[in-house]
Amino acid sequence: MPIEYSNREKSYELYRKGKQEGTWDPDHYDLEDDKEDWEQFSEAEQNRFLATCAGFYDGEEDVTRTLAPYMMALDALDNDEMPFDTVQEEMYLAQQVYEEAKHTDLFSRYFEEVFGTQNTDPYREGGYQEHGYSTDNLYDTADELLAAINSGDQQELVYSLGEAYLNYMGIVEAQLARSGYLSFDQMIDLKAKEMGRDIVLESFQESIGKVRQDETRHIENGRWVMKQLAIAEPDIVQDVYEPRIEEYVENRLLADVPMEMPFEGYDQAKIGKQTTQYLQDTIDYIGRERFEEYSDVRQVVQTARAAD
Repeated sequence: MPIEYSNREKSYELYRKGKQEGTWDPDHYDLEDDKEDWEQFSEAEQNRFLATCAGFYDGEEDVTRTLAPYMMALDALDNDEMPFDTVQEEMYLAQQVYEEAKHTDLFSRYFEEVFGTQNTDPYREGGYQEHGYSTDNLYDTADELLAAINSGDQQELVYSLGEAYLNYMGIVEAQLARSGYLSFDQMIDLKAKEMGRDIVLESFQESIGKVRQDETRHIENGRWVMKQLAIAEPDIVQDVYEPRIEEYVENRLLADVPMEMPFEGYDQAKIGKQTTQYLQDTIDYIGRERFEEYSDVRQVVQTARAAD
């Protein structure tokens, strides 16, 4: 796996950054104070908080199990025909798998020691699960990548990789996970104010900060690869990216799903506005001039709501 050190690309620079930032240990955090704080949450507050945590816990595990085909697909590409070095990207993804496993480790420990359960089903299936995209779909994405590898068709492989990166880095991490972080921020801040405290669930906040730091690199790398694939196959934007983005917008940004929120003062509209901007950031990174329907996400959303 030779690396041209005189031509280190974005993925390799993020790999180097990950070596410096990604050495934190889930076992480092003392959870005793968090356990005491958790007991001060009402049952309704616990259920709402657990719903978001369950999405993360299951999602981190799903990604850990399904990232390997991304590396296999990159290895099957004709590197000489690509506008980026697939070897450097494979190295980055190898690091990302380790980080995803560590995130799974963190949530597993927190569920066991603070929440007192390893069962996420009541919160995923009992009316608390977020509407729309599920990380369960990543298993289908992995299967599609393997099928594209076996086909030997380079365009099919590029298209499958583009959809895979968009599904995971562009939607799961850049949209759903970031929305979850914003939700955590509001719920924790509102609970702290209610209790007359500056901070609650301190170890949770510190460790989630490390997860967010990792995933910021994942998102940046994913956006960069999606841009490189659009350079290699310009039609991928209209054939793959825009249809998938349209599905996300309809299922998430335009969906009017009532959500019981026991935290007084919780502002869902603020989160919706920010996640719309996150999607615009992804499109801008790839190049909004490449998009026909979704160059301006806010305008699409406003037009669709006005039509309703």
